[in-house]
Amino acid sequence: MTPDADLDPVSTEFFHIGRWRGLRAPDFGVSAPVQLLARRRGDTHVRPGEPHTNRRRHKAAPWLASTSLQLAGRQQAAVPGRLYSGMAKSNQAFSWSMPVLKILGPVALIAMLTAGTGAASPGAHATERAIIVFDGSGSMWGQIDGKPKLEIARQALRDMLETVPDTMELGLMAYGHREKGNCSDIETLVAPAANTKGAIVQAVQSMRFLGKTPLSAAVQQAAAELRHTEDKATVILITDGEETCNADPCALGTELKQSGVDFTAHVVGLGLTKQQGEQVACLAHNTGGQYFAADDAARLSHALNAAMQATRAAPPEPEPEPALPAATLDAPEVAGAGVFIEIGWTGPDAPGDYVTIIDPQESDIQSGAYERTERGSPIKLQTPGTPGNYEVRYVMAGRSAVLARQAIKLVPVEATVSGPESVGAGGWVTVQWTGPDSPGDYITVVEAGAPDAKYNDYARTSSGNPVRVVAPDSEGRYEIRYVLDKSTRVLASQPLILAPVSASLELVGNAVPGGTATVAWTGPNNRGDYITIVPKGAPAEKYLDYARTEPGTPVTIRMPQEPGEYELRYVMDSSKRVLANLPMVLPHIAAEADAQDAEAAAAATGEPLTSGSVGVP
Repeated sequence: MTPDADLDPVSTEFFHIGRWRGLRAPDFGVSAPVQLLARRRGDTHVRPGEPHTNRRRHKAAPWLASTSLQLAGRQQAAVPGRLYSGMAKSNQAFSWSMPVLKILGPVALIAMLTAGTGAASPGAHATERAIIVFDGSGSMWGQIDGKPKLEIARQALRDMLETVPDTMELGLMAYGHREKGNCSDIETLVAPAANTKGAIVQAVQSMRFLGKTPLSAAVQQAAAELRHTEDKATVILITDGEETCNADPCALGTELKQSGVDFTAHVVGLGLTKQQGEQVACLAHNTGGQYFAADDAARLSHALNAAMQATRAAPPEPEPEPALPAATLDAPEVAGAGVFIEIGWTGPDAPGDYVTIIDPQESDIQSGAYERTERGSPIKLQTPGTPGNYEVRYVMAGRSAVLARQAIKLVPVEATVSGPESVGAGGWVTVQWTGPDSPGDYITVVEAGAPDAKYNDYARTSSGNPVRVVAPDSEGRYEIRYVLDKSTRVLASQPLILAPVSASLELVGNAVPGGTATVAWTGPNNRGDYITIVPKGAPAEKYLDYARTEPGTPVTIRMPQEPGEYELRYVMDSSKRVLANLPMVLPHIAAEADAQDAEAAAAATGEPLTSGSVGVP
């Protein structure tokens, strides 16, 4: 059947206009010819002025009554007026008469073609929508390089948001930020919308960090809020721990991928162990997303930028990035592990550019200890504390690109410690040392054979030479150690014997409830040691009024108000070990007058009324 065979004369005329002139809509955002869909004769419509109930069949202009434009995948109304459509109710009417249509037909057709000029322009793409799920659990108070993880994460998020366009619809969800131990503590703090960057920063800054880590449930709620079963949706999870609410992140990732239209989760793990990282990484991988590990501030910043870059939809025709600028490095080929070295460099010195020393197997977006190039050339940078083969890199932060590399071998550094062979338990130990004196290096006394990371009281090498540290309170075999703080690696050690110590107590004069008593003592007089009075048989850590031994002997202590059986004690402060005790009785109030007379008599003769001492080896 030809196009003319089943159409009215008027509609045939305009069908030919569309067919033979190959009409196109250059401003509609489409490249295919405009399709004019003509209805066949016999369609039902209502003439103007007729009641809706008085339906008759007429040969209307099909091109007008049912024509639409297929523009950019969306059906657009082409002609002004109330038009009858095969998909609409049959009681609709139009207001143009047939003679007018025959005269104004070409004009009407032009109107049809120009009605879609509000359609999307070429190259437009879907709105980017994502929710950041932020860990508010109590473990975020843990520290990395002396700084709480929550502060590191807040700053990294602020920096990342500066790169996000205002048009991106971005939201914020948190968990564990309101209650301890509640796996349902999940809340949307900022709903996904454009121009939310300031609100997100303010919300994160106001968060508390208290509870558990229901990360699976939080990601699931974020996906639901983004309507992941209907639209493209992305979730960025920032966590410093594994799931703690009996959920399976791996299974959740598979479920969300299967149920979503185009759902992706990216996970940023802050300070996670390898095992913890594997648990949350599968949540990302099972949705087609990426896992980014970060164990310090710089790596977290890079990870968040990479996660956001992976989240944002790329434009359909991205312009190629300009060629990377050149850079050079001038570092020693061999250096000591954990020491400072000078590194010369040349390069663009763009904002955020830095020089770092890192394992050569690490990806380009990872970093170790670093220094910004804005400080000039050369820079001073501390090498990693573990010997081995490393790589010095010049990194252009804005492009996450390594512009220059140089291999460096780190060798062990040497140190010595020299102190006494034996001191009393809990006493002061004076130590001479030699070593790299890197920032944070310290001297400590620990049990013989203790792990390298173990320490008790310590003194930084930066405080001078020699240094003084307090030995543990318990006797036995110990070690004096020089520890490289960067890696907690022991560079030097010397055996040390902590000898047993003893003490004795003597009550000088009488003691009454609420009064003061004078106590003479002997003992090691270590830092913080004290004399106290407690009820008879009280735990070692119990104390009432007390006096430090540092001022010397005797000391004065206030007696309890209640009469009864008590003990005077000599206590070593750091371990609360009781070195000596002296039982005593505070008399009842009725005997107070007699006690005062007895005290006066004792003072007159110069002899103590009651005294004694008990030594505990």
